[in-house]
Amino acid sequence: MILAVSIELPYYIEAPGGTINLSKRIDKNYNKKNGSLNMLYVTEFKGNIVTVLLSKVIKTWDLYEISNQQVSNESSEDIYIRNKVMLENSINNATYVAYKEAGKNISIKSKENIVIATTKDNGMEIGDNIISVDDILVENINTIKDYLKTLNSGDVVTVKFKRNNKEKEVKITLDEDKIIGIMMITNYEYDTDEELDIAFKSGEGGSSGGLVLTLGIYSKITGIDLLKGRNIAGTGTIDIDGNIGEIDGIKYKIAGAVRNKMDVVLVSPYNYEEAIQVVKDNNYNIDIIKVNTFKEAIDYLNK
Repeated sequence: MILAVSIELPYYIEAPGGTINLSKRIDKNYNKKNGSLNMLYVTEFKGNIVTVLLSKVIKTWDLYEISNQQVSNESSEDIYIRNKVMLENSINNATYVAYKEAGKNISIKSKENIVIATTKDNGMEIGDNIISVDDILVENINTIKDYLKTLNSGDVVTVKFKRNNKEKEVKITLDEDKIIGIMMITNYEYDTDEELDIAFKSGEGGSSGGLVLTLGIYSKITGIDLLKGRNIAGTGTIDIDGNIGEIDGIKYKIAGAVRNKMDVVLVSPYNYEEAIQVVKDNNYNIDIIKVNTFKEAIDYLNK
């Protein structure tokens, strides 16, 4: 039995998830009678002999190859670090959008261009902070893309970055695609009038909670009751302009919302049709609401 659960196989299992009550984490005076605001998650198991066999008999468990989660040949630690970076990015975007919608003061204090994946062996790692390419300061991913378009295959570029607060540099020879082989996001740190403290557990990560994070922050800084006694759940990324983006695992998240007796689930337009089909296929009694932007989510909840 010890061997059956300790030897990892190149698979993982996804299963119906649950809810994370953000109301408790963002408001110390949270009163359950006032409803709740919830993020949704997918339950995930590592692949071993036991879990793989169970996935063959438990209908709600689905088996996937670990390569589905990997960009290039990544380790589980790489994936973990990426999920943490994506969570931080989600919190930052949520903070900015919430403050702007509330008409509150917010200013950019600093920013970092963080590597979230590498697509070829270039000497960089997930979590590296890109500073410059050939001494051109990097504002965002478009700075790199625009510069590389001016170069030729075979040209060598020098990329400066920080890792563990130490500055490093690598030289990369451009191939016929003229890429340096990274995926990158820009994380901003802000100055705000209020001090926000949202706690996340070590196993929590990713960007799919962006919509709900923005709702929670907005409600906290404005004092507006968006819940009105309802148990509200939502899932979807959010960008700096307040657009709601696509997420994975919608069927597992809807199942978790139903199991935890949510009244309504807000979803992105990219996941709406699948979410409606999941409700129909399983005869779930829950409202699915499509929201394209954060403003649409606010308008719906204020009705």
